[in-house]
Amino acid sequence: MKIVFTSCMDAERVADQPIWKRIAEHEQPDVLMLLGDQIYMDWGLGAGATDWRSLIAAKPAAGLTAYAADMHRRYALQWDVASFRELVCGFAGRADRARLLLTWDDHDYAWNNSLGVDGLDGLDGAGEAYRHGVPARVKAVSRRLFAQFEHQLRTASVGDAYPALPAGWDGPLPAGTADLFWSGALGGLQGPPCLLLDTRWHRQARAVGASILGADQAHALLGAAGEPGAGLLLVAAGTPMAHRYLLSQQGWHAEGGPSYVEFDGTLRAARRPVLFIGGDVHGNAWSGRLPCADGTPSRVVQALSSGAAIGRYGPKRFAPSYGAITVPDTWRTGGAVQLQLWAQSREGSWEPDPPVPALPFDANDWTQPLHAQAQSRVEAAADDQPVAMLAARTRTGAYRGKTAVSLPQGLDDLNAVYLEQPLQDGHYAEPLHWHVAPDGAAFLHGEADLGRPDDWPAATRRLVQSAFDRALEQPGTTSVVLFIHGFGKSPALGLAQAYGLRATYPGCEPILYEWEAGRGGGVLAVLGGVPRARQGAEGGAFALATVLHAFNLVAALPAYAGLAKVVLARSAGCLALHHALDRMGVGGQRLGHVDRIVLSAPMLKAFEYRRQAGLGGLDVPVVMTRNRHDQTLRFADWFDGVGALLGLDETFVPARQSHACVDFSESAGVGSLHDYLLLRINPQQHRLQEQLLCQREFAWSDAVGGGLVSPGDAGVFHVP
Repeated sequence: MKIVFTSCMDAERVADQPIWKRIAEHEQPDVLMLLGDQIYMDWGLGAGATDWRSLIAAKPAAGLTAYAADMHRRYALQWDVASFRELVCGFAGRADRARLLLTWDDHDYAWNNSLGVDGLDGLDGAGEAYRHGVPARVKAVSRRLFAQFEHQLRTASVGDAYPALPAGWDGPLPAGTADLFWSGALGGLQGPPCLLLDTRWHRQARAVGASILGADQAHALLGAAGEPGAGLLLVAAGTPMAHRYLLSQQGWHAEGGPSYVEFDGTLRAARRPVLFIGGDVHGNAWSGRLPCADGTPSRVVQALSSGAAIGRYGPKRFAPSYGAITVPDTWRTGGAVQLQLWAQSREGSWEPDPPVPALPFDANDWTQPLHAQAQSRVEAAADDQPVAMLAARTRTGAYRGKTAVSLPQGLDDLNAVYLEQPLQDGHYAEPLHWHVAPDGAAFLHGEADLGRPDDWPAATRRLVQSAFDRALEQPGTTSVVLFIHGFGKSPALGLAQAYGLRATYPGCEPILYEWEAGRGGGVLAVLGGVPRARQGAEGGAFALATVLHAFNLVAALPAYAGLAKVVLARSAGCLALHHALDRMGVGGQRLGHVDRIVLSAPMLKAFEYRRQAGLGGLDVPVVMTRNRHDQTLRFADWFDGVGALLGLDETFVPARQSHACVDFSESAGVGSLHDYLLLRINPQQHRLQEQLLCQREFAWSDAVGGGLVSPGDAGVFHVP
């Protein structure tokens, strides 16, 4: 019997998922296990858990509605991945819970590090139980929408659309509906026994004596593992029993802190060979025998595989990964389990990563010491080129006055460098280079002497020019893009988007304008993000104006005549650009050496655009994108009061002949997305945006002739 298992997929950021075709063609499994994080409700949002909880607590009806709509949308996106749909629909045993096994983990159960308890004793927002606890009404919504996704996987045809949000999505669960626990024989009556555990529904805040499984699951696990001489037992769950990845919240075991009671209890109780299968760690790993609390080896061996389709975070690439297990028919008496952990290299080949020896066993135990352990090879950074960054933020005390900063954990450490407060009016953005070493450690190098602000205008020009020089040196790079990120972005997320821009459109070299516009993400960041973005845009107008001036000066140099020069403003970044242009004063030639400005999903009021004949009367071609179904902009429009947002405005009229609107509302796969810039959604969408960002010469007649757009009202083009 062959068992394939994997976890962690995010169709919002990774629409092309080659892993499913690989599994269908190369493995042809008898049993398929999807072990959690089928969607990512808050991937990359940092404080996403707190945001969802705060939103629902502050606005129970609207917050829960937004939560349900966003979760449903993400499940629909995963179903829309053609290779995933084809694998599942072509899997002969998908209707049988003994052959297609599904569970969840934190990101499809609720939010990062989520618990099964609400933690009502922490109403002041302090403590793990409050911050990560999931209220009963949220659990009910998650359970109902997970059931809808599972039903679709088990019953739908490959050409079926994903169903609408189910009626009664916010009602109480039917009696008896609770966790996702299942036990039985894999693949039929003669298959090996397996327990599929739910490690979220009952999870308590980590403390001495805390449980991760609840009474019924724990009783079943300890009972099955404790059957002496019963042969091989498989146990599957979304959360690893032991791993150094985010152990404080994720694993059953915690080094230097209390483990969940089921961890050592299972290891001590086992009287037969137990193979534990899990995910969550965004890579592959196997443990050998897990050690008991007293250091003696147990009869439990662990194998982990995840990162099926989650792409990258800044310079770090998460390789598509899965595990394949072959179990002999003699599982009752003995044999050898063959375990292969596979990962896809950057070049596209599938490799054993890491290689795992055969795991021999008899009815009572593994018959080899199996003390070794290994995990995925650490790859060099997927992007080892520096990124130019202009930080319009205020440094924290610990990092103030330093021109060079070492950040061992890379992007994850960057948020600690800057306070959550906008730069004050009249201050320059700090010119910086960001470098990543092969081991993932990162360094910030300042271009200016932090003690001499008068040097910053010249340092800003030097930094901008370094990006232009890098563009000339890199084969295939054709443009330099000044990127102004949107609202709800921490410093780490802003920089991650700059890396994403270079990865999605390899022809462009980004310069990041990094500013404080609230932190969070998605529809959640709107609550605090819109007013914070307006505050940051107004206060930072001087800083961005000096950056725009430097960009225009360098763009005018003859050495860079062959490069496209583009200013790209995302979401609320359009508001920052608007205020900066106001600060620069009236005059069409202020950015006269820029080839075009792209306003992506602009969170800018239409009347603000029309004022002064559109972006202050610039004689620069301006392209703005529109998606009438954009869920985030709709929420922002509702929250922010009177006046239509430009990214939704159906009555767009170009303020100047060189301005145009590109409508993605009916473009295949865009749906209610807010970020349809950094994703490869469909060929027309990707190719059009690639041309706008990477080509010096661009003509709408060519885009129409090439089938990328069709003309609509004056100045409006529609992407199919």
